[in-house]
Amino acid sequence: MKITRVLGLVVVVVALATLSSKAQNVDISASNVKWTGYHLAKSYEHYGYVKLKSGELTINDGKLSGGSIVINMASISNTDLTDEKKNKDLVKDLKSARFFNTSEFPEASISITKVTARPNNEYALTAEIEIRGIKQNIEFVLTQSTANGKVVFDGKLEIDRIAHEVMYGWSIENAMLSNNFDLDVHIVLEQGSR
Repeated sequence: MKITRVLGLVVVVVALATLSSKAQNVDISASNVKWTGYHLAKSYEHYGYVKLKSGELTINDGKLSGGSIVINMASISNTDLTDEKKNKDLVKDLKSARFFNTSEFPEASISITKVTARPNNEYALTAEIEIRGIKQNIEFVLTQSTANGKVVFDGKLEIDRIAHEVMYGWSIENAMLSNNFDLDVHIVLEQGSR
């Protein structure tokens, strides 16, 4: 009788643990990543978007505890240039081998390795980011909110483009660009995620 009660208690504990910690799918259609690249000294900038391919975040008792996203680099676009030819030329350049080389590396990824909860629904994260097949550790902050009944996470990542070989080589054009570019991530979880 005691063994039965103990086994029953174990089942209940395991069931509760499973319910309190759950991997939630990212709503790909509602999520996005904005990129911003800067001229040296940030005298001007270009920006646009890349779409997510997939993603999953782990929510533990309503709080973020881990997860990862995969970015579709082949979807990169520009939204600041209104001239059609200039826009097309820039996107072609971004997809080329001297920048993101999307034909060889069509995906980038961000995998969370450490989460520290902070006040005001913020999380200090350590993650591994992979761009052009090169992995680097990065730290950034995500803020949790809700919109239209869905859980949302927003944050800004500053990326060292030289470390990921996103550059013109060692030409004068490369020297005119800031060594860093930004990724503003907007992650929306599927309906019912908590």
